[in-house]
Amino acid sequence: MQRFLTALSLVGLLAAGCATVASVAPRDLADLTGASTHRFMFDSADGKAEAYITRPKGKGPFPLMILLHGHSLVGIGARSLLPAAELFASEVCYASLTVSLPGYGDTDVPAGPTPEATRQVVLDAVAIAKKLPWVNPQRLYFYGFSRGAVVAAALINQTSGVKGALLQSGAYDLPRLYRETSNSWLRKLLNPSGEAEPKLQNILNETAGWPGATLILHGGRDSIIPPAQATLLDARLQDLGKLHRLVLYPEYGHRLPLNEIRLEALKFLKDNGGSACSANVP
Repeated sequence: MQRFLTALSLVGLLAAGCATVASVAPRDLADLTGASTHRFMFDSADGKAEAYITRPKGKGPFPLMILLHGHSLVGIGARSLLPAAELFASEVCYASLTVSLPGYGDTDVPAGPTPEATRQVVLDAVAIAKKLPWVNPQRLYFYGFSRGAVVAAALINQTSGVKGALLQSGAYDLPRLYRETSNSWLRKLLNPSGEAEPKLQNILNETAGWPGATLILHGGRDSIIPPAQATLLDARLQDLGKLHRLVLYPEYGHRLPLNEIRLEALKFLKDNGGSACSANVP
């Protein structure tokens, strides 16, 4: 069951065929050519963090998709989401920023995978990407899977220019999840220091400030993060009159049908942000 958290995404996180990705310095990102993906390391949280950026064909400026991965027992980070990043670039001409959270990939920060360090790494990566001349800093979207969905949801109100979010297999009322889960591994992940009363974030309380549309994807048989977390978010957004869509997959658990997710995600972006391809013909 835990293995599901290591390699799932929009189009199959460990799909074969990803070519070797060249590394560049952050100062060289502005000069990247179209239809390419590059890795870069940057300073954050008193350490070094890893990210990948994918530029579509065309001149830009392009909307930016920020992709945040789930937990991995073997420490796989941002690289696992490169197939999804390249899908967004090729299908709707969105640039993609894929970030390795603390504790994953080559991100190495002294604080470790704490909520504070995690937020800082993502926000610092976004700040770098928003300065690129071929990125539109006012058209940002989050895509998060599992743990990444939690981080993405928590950062929507802290990131200017966000127009929407795609949240897959995530949790949004962490105190409730911690109280109700019988999964000892998940309880350890939520409360690594073993506090008697851990201070966990309830993201539902922050949704009133969400500025854009939300796509919620969840498996009806998810035994890791129960579908009640998705329906709680759905109900909250409904009460607030926020534009959103919930898609439950009743026959699936934490792993979702990848082709259907792809179709839902692309339709959501085209309906709520539009494809950027027609405006960026080389």
